[in-house]
This record gives sequence, structure tokens and C-alpha cells, in this order.
Amino acid sequence: MRLKIELLAERPVKLPIGFNEYFQALIYKYLNFDYAEWLHNTGYRLEGKTFKFFTFSPFLEKGRFFSREKFFQFPQKLSFYIASPVDWILEQFAVNISKSEFIQIGHEFPFDNRLLVSSIDVIKEERFIESCIKVKAITPIETHSTFRTGADHKKTHYYTPFEEEFSQMVNENLRRKWAALFKNDCPYHLKIKPLFSGNHNERIFYFGVGEKKTLIKGWKGYFLIEGHPRFLEFGYASGFGSRNTNGCGLVEIVRQNRMEETGDQRNR
Repeated sequence: MRLKIELLAERPVKLPIGFNEYFQALIYKYLNFDYAEWLHNTGYRLEGKTFKFFTFSPFLEKGRFFSREKFFQFPQKLSFYIASPVDWILEQFAVNISKSEFIQIGHEFPFDNRLLVSSIDVIKEERFIESCIKVKAITPIETHSTFRTGADHKKTHYYTPFEEEFSQMVNENLRRKWAALFKNDCPYHLKIKPLFSGNHNERIFYFGVGEKKTLIKGWKGYFLIEGHPRFLEFGYASGFGSRNTNGCGLVEIVRQNRMEETGDQRNR
């Protein structure tokens, strides 16, 4: 399931590089305290891995980047998605944020943005019949491996959709999520392949503001995903690939007959 939150700002919204961190914090803030604390600190665990089971898009509207000042500026009418396969996450978030007189994204000048919640739409849950779907990645799909190159050094390799490991890791990641949430082995597999070529759909961005920010590399654009319909529904709600709670892996279904194979011009 997913929600679309529509907002109205008092003035154009300014956000720094790495602002996805603000959206993650907003989601935790509007969960009931005990639940938010458990989800943040414990979550759903499997073999040493922890899953929080939500993902989100930052603002769907295009922002203008000011390179000298290093911030994005967005219009006053804005919206974003939050998705999860766990009903209580979306239910608590929707109830609590609807009770707020306003919400704040960012807390330091000039990034102390006050916004009114103008609407909360529950997006109809997708029920797939086909075992193959065409999707558009609203946020980058990311997979990576981390290797030790020395006693105190680590190197992260980000996979491209043109490497076999990309599909393998998206599949294994979703299987682990299934096992963590439902407490049994996942009986399903999937394959994902890009419907584009070249590197024009690669997205490199930071998560986090300040010295602790993390570099993330992922891929937007159009993909073909094959798998059991129930497994595809689960991925649609959970997010595909890794770092979903950093704002990665959210897709939408492509239903038009004519597929565009170019990058999303709205991408920043």
C-alpha cells in the first residue's frame, strides 16, 4: 500500500544536498513513539539484517538546484509518496500527520520549511495478474556489495543494471525481506532488466546533511520485472533493491502502450 501526501508551503521550499534524510526523519516522527522507537532501533530482523519496511519518494515536483549556494528550491505546492507492506506504518503515519497543524521539513535556516498538509490519498493497492510488469523507477534502484581492502578499509561496489549481479541481488534482497516479515522461507524469485542502455539513467546523490552523509548510486528509468504476481506486489509495496528507507527502490506501474526508453526528465 502507499499514500500520496500533498502539501502547501508558506514560501518556496529550500532543501540542502542530502535532504532525503529529512523525509526519513519525518516518517519516524509521525509514527506512535513506541512503534517508531522499535522500528528505528530493532525493526524486522533476519540473519543479522534489519528491515524497516517503508520507502518514500522525495518531492515529486522538480526542484531547481543553485550550485553556488548548494541547495534545491521547490515550488510551494508539493507532494510525495510513502509506501509499505506493513499496514500499521502507513495507518499511524496518516492519522498522526493529519492531526498536525503544520509539518516542518528541515530545522535550520534557511531550511526550516513549514508546510500544511492539504490532502492524504490512499493509493489503491496493486493486484497483479501477470507475471511480468513494466515499471518506472520513481526513485533509484540500488544494489551494492562492500569489500574489505585492508584492516581498516572498505570499498563499496555499486552494480549497474547491465551486470548479472544487479538482478540477482534485487531478487535475494526481496526474498530476505519476505522471510523477515512473514517468518518463513520465500518460495518466489524474480528477474529485473533495464529497458534502456547507457548511463543516462544513473543517479548519484547523498543521503544525510553534514559530515555523515552517505554517497548512493542507483538507477532510474524503465525496467521489466518478472516473477510471481504475489511477489511483484510485495516488491511494489516494499521497494526494490537496497536502501529503501534512504529513499530508493520505489516504482510505479507503466500502463501506456508506448514505452519511452529515455530518462525521466524530471530527475534532478
